[in-house]
Amino acid sequence: MKLIRQLLISGATTAFLVGSTLSFAADQIVLGYIDDLSALVAEAGNDSLNGVKVAVAEANAAGGVNGKQIKLVVYDGKVDPRLTTSLVTRAIEDDKAIAIFGGNVSGAVPGTIVIANEAKVPFFSMSAAADNFTNPSTPYFFRFGPSNSQDAAAVATLIANSGFKRVGIINNSLPFGLDGASAITAALKARSIEVVINEVYEVNATDVSPQVLKVRQAKPDVIVAWPYPADGGRVLRTMSQLNVATPTIIARVALFEAFRQLAGNAAEGVLVPNTVDTQRADVKAMLEKFAASHGVRPPTMYIAMGYDGAKAAIKAMADRKVMAALDANNLPAARIALRDAMETVGTFDSLQGTPGNKLKFSAGSHQGLQGDSLFVWSEVRGGKLVKADLKAFAVKK
Repeated sequence: MKLIRQLLISGATTAFLVGSTLSFAADQIVLGYIDDLSALVAEAGNDSLNGVKVAVAEANAAGGVNGKQIKLVVYDGKVDPRLTTSLVTRAIEDDKAIAIFGGNVSGAVPGTIVIANEAKVPFFSMSAAADNFTNPSTPYFFRFGPSNSQDAAAVATLIANSGFKRVGIINNSLPFGLDGASAITAALKARSIEVVINEVYEVNATDVSPQVLKVRQAKPDVIVAWPYPADGGRVLRTMSQLNVATPTIIARVALFEAFRQLAGNAAEGVLVPNTVDTQRADVKAMLEKFAASHGVRPPTMYIAMGYDGAKAAIKAMADRKVMAALDANNLPAARIALRDAMETVGTFDSLQGTPGNKLKFSAGSHQGLQGDSLFVWSEVRGGKLVKADLKAFAVKK
């Protein structure tokens, strides 16, 4: 594993022992989970992790995968790309993980993709949304959440259907914000809707009033923001202080409790797309099981994509070639067979989107969520997420 050895030599990883053997317990299968569990997007990381835990607990209670119990090893990569790649390497080399879950932090994903492809270990990503992570596909990276272009298509459709004509965009300078702004600009252009301004701010900026003032001066009739939770809260509070009362859509980050708490009353009425329809009976059942183990959480895509990803991986692990490699104590072959099974099994159940929606993978596509019916709309009311009144979200006559 040339890249992994280079990382160790360069000091980009923390010190740990890398064994020359890949032997592992014959009666268990190890899955790694590395994501932000304590920093900027910790809500996403923890909710996805707990979604994975629910699926793993279900599988183990039913006897595991062909009698093998699943062991989950968990690390906090924060939003640090170097730390994340270190921990991914540790899970692969030390823990003997057959696959790695994580990928809610777009900035930490590129290095992880390189390691996964170099080491030939499947990496199952949650919500890291940059389009180029799956377009084009790379051999060992699979995504279970929506991409920025899918979010953008839903946002642009809502804007068009609501009669808005002039859009202002404001986003942070991180990969998620920049890629999101690019995606929504393209989606709006395809619908002949004008972007009158696009302002970018540094994610750690304490004063975003210069950018908000420029957006206000451009006089958009709707604003789209692509932030992270803390900076998104600053943007909305600044908009409120500067008397910007323009209808606003926040790309997925308004699903975070941290964002809504930081934004306070300034978030009132903001719209956000979500992939989880709580009217679905199977979604309700999973959320009840989730709450029993991990407490009540807002019903967001982060829980569902963790559960979806783990269920798909567990189904693929039962593939005959994966099991044969594991029984032969050949972990490298089992990892490759698992990657192949994700494509050959291809279709997996999903709790995201409309009832009956499926995750679909193939040799040409590692973007599991597909189709035009992936999103439901929520709005912020009293600091909580409620079903959006889309009829009220329109150009005032």
